[in-house]
Amino acid sequence: MTLDAYRDLFQTPPGTVYLDHAAIGVLGSHVLDAATEYLTGRAGRVPGRSPNNFPADLERIDRARQRAATLVGAAPEAVAIMPNTSYGLDLMVRGLDWQPGDRVAVPGCEFPANLLPWRGLAARGVEVDVVPHRDGTFTVDDVAAVMTPRTRVVSVSAVQFLSGFRADLAGLGELCRQHDAWFVVDAIQAVGAVRLDVEALGIDLLATGGHKWLGSMQGAGFAVVAERLRERLEPTRGWLNGPVDWDDFEATTGELHPDATRFHVGTFPTAALYALDAALDAMLDVGPEAIEAAVLGHAAALAGGLDALGYVRYGTQGPPQSGIVAVRADEPEALHAHLAEQGVTASVRSRLVRLAPHAHTRAEDIDRALDAVASFAGVSA
Repeated sequence: MTLDAYRDLFQTPPGTVYLDHAAIGVLGSHVLDAATEYLTGRAGRVPGRSPNNFPADLERIDRARQRAATLVGAAPEAVAIMPNTSYGLDLMVRGLDWQPGDRVAVPGCEFPANLLPWRGLAARGVEVDVVPHRDGTFTVDDVAAVMTPRTRVVSVSAVQFLSGFRADLAGLGELCRQHDAWFVVDAIQAVGAVRLDVEALGIDLLATGGHKWLGSMQGAGFAVVAERLRERLEPTRGWLNGPVDWDDFEATTGELHPDATRFHVGTFPTAALYALDAALDAMLDVGPEAIEAAVLGHAAALAGGLDALGYVRYGTQGPPQSGIVAVRADEPEALHAHLAEQGVTASVRSRLVRLAPHAHTRAEDIDRALDAVASFAGVSA
């Protein structure tokens, strides 16, 4: 599939510009069709097909797992379906054999989903060491400076949710190996926009959701659990952690699957997983390299235009490292409201205006957004 054909799958209303993919992504027609296919079947409206289509649903779910693995450079057996990023991170928070005195290193600029769960381990005697940051950026040396011999986990976002800063995952992976610490990555602001390879980067656990840059629905994402970590984590127990004897449920033993599906607990959000499968299929067809190039190109054009208008960006001042561009404004809420009036959707986070184009954003959309920002000066004067 060409990038132009991919863009044509996304049809937002005429006169609108959507630049809020860091909050929630747009559903393309391919994703909408996939979810509708499942729901129509469940409603009993497909001739010759029972609303109970469980074997075919399991095949679709497994296909989504395989496509997720391909996208992030993982082995398929390392991928588990998760309802969201938080649940994926919780595999480590709740599953590791924590001991009093253990420590976790987390940057101070993390989204609460990758900070509060670690702090919740305080009742078990685990302490969190906060890595200092500068406008949502930090270095490997900053992380190393807070680590101790008791550091068991380093947990970072692949892309910071506000600055758009892209962490040096390769350097951090090497640092963790040197210190015999587990390396955990919140990838919700990266996967689907920029490339990463979990095996090459030495990531032990990666978690992401499908509803932002992957352009799918809430309630379906995935985690990648490295083989070296898999048996060290105690999963939350449910009926899907291991083989099920369909002929004699009382004979089911509670044995765990050998792969990451041991972290599957119960019934899946199947419609959302049909959607995720379709989203992943299209992205792999276009190619992660082409998607990343388009995302970074749009972000660079947006950043350059905002720089020219006199806005100061939050984070690094060079070319954007991801699809996120955030700027300081004297009246951020007023600017956000003005953009909305002009048909441009963005976000306000921590009193910064955040804009986030995707690969399917069109060049003219960036121009329209910059025109809307420029017109704000006249309105607010």
